[in-house]
Amino acid sequence: MTMGRKRKTRRELPQRVYFRHNAYYFVARDGTWTWLGRDVATALRQYANLLPGVESGKMAAIMDRYTRDNFSDVKPPKAPRTKENNLREMVPLRAVFGAMQPEDVTPQDIYAYMDRRPNIAANREVALLSSVFKHAIRWALATDNPCRLVSRNLESPRRRHVESDEYYAVYERAPDAIQCMMDLAIITGLRLGDILGLNERDNIRKEGLYCETGKTGKKMLFAWSRDLRAVIDRARALRGSVRSLTLIANLQGQRYTIGGFETLWQRTMKAALASSALHERFRFHDLRAVAAGLADEPSELLGHDDPRTTNRIYRRGARRVTPNRIG
Repeated sequence: MTMGRKRKTRRELPQRVYFRHNAYYFVARDGTWTWLGRDVATALRQYANLLPGVESGKMAAIMDRYTRDNFSDVKPPKAPRTKENNLREMVPLRAVFGAMQPEDVTPQDIYAYMDRRPNIAANREVALLSSVFKHAIRWALATDNPCRLVSRNLESPRRRHVESDEYYAVYERAPDAIQCMMDLAIITGLRLGDILGLNERDNIRKEGLYCETGKTGKKMLFAWSRDLRAVIDRARALRGSVRSLTLIANLQGQRYTIGGFETLWQRTMKAALASSALHERFRFHDLRAVAAGLADEPSELLGHDDPRTTNRIYRRGARRVTPNRIG
């Protein structure tokens, strides 16, 4: 089993795939550049088509069937961001295990794979591999799931806390659409995928902003407030004369893709770092933790049934406490 040399940037991309000039390319060993697409999910599908074919019944064929059944646009059982992450995670799995028969994959092979991958990435990829094996057993293409004997790496919750001055260092350099998304993330605590999917028909109601979250399916209704109405009005104004139901639309009136958003986000982050106003990158998802820190009832805002989830993952800032009195 061989793995390529680790890259210094965009480590989530497979070997010889690069992002240049707002598009993804595959660079062959002879130096030929092949355009894969502007959206990362499309690019990874195109990349998979470039991989050498394997015999039917091998892991690659099973993975391809799993991809068709679970990631197609016709049958979208997973949230868009989850699908995109899984497509990315499938690439190194296919490269390493694709030529193997299911019965030849052992727990030791999986542990060897995990040792060559970053801790969290290894956990996510092995979880996906386990799901592939479960489907293979259902399809009578495998008799056992070796992932069940593999212990996952220990994970520590992300601790990056975005301070107010860091937030505004990015906010002031962000395009108007990104500013609206950042404001919505702080006001509602919604994830990026849910914000990108907001539209006038399904989400704008008389009582407030309604959303069924993509990851957990929780039904959330955010009552109208001055700040919430203001950001919704700003988002509508950005559409100008373009007719669109999408709340925060691009210049063509369409919703932003994850890839399109990431391009704008990284460009904004780069500008903030270059100005020295920001010294460390943060993720858009970190704003969910900021929202939790500002909320009177953070678990309710984030849609968590168990407050321990909120406290363990999203309560990152310093706790404000009243000191004891002496005497």
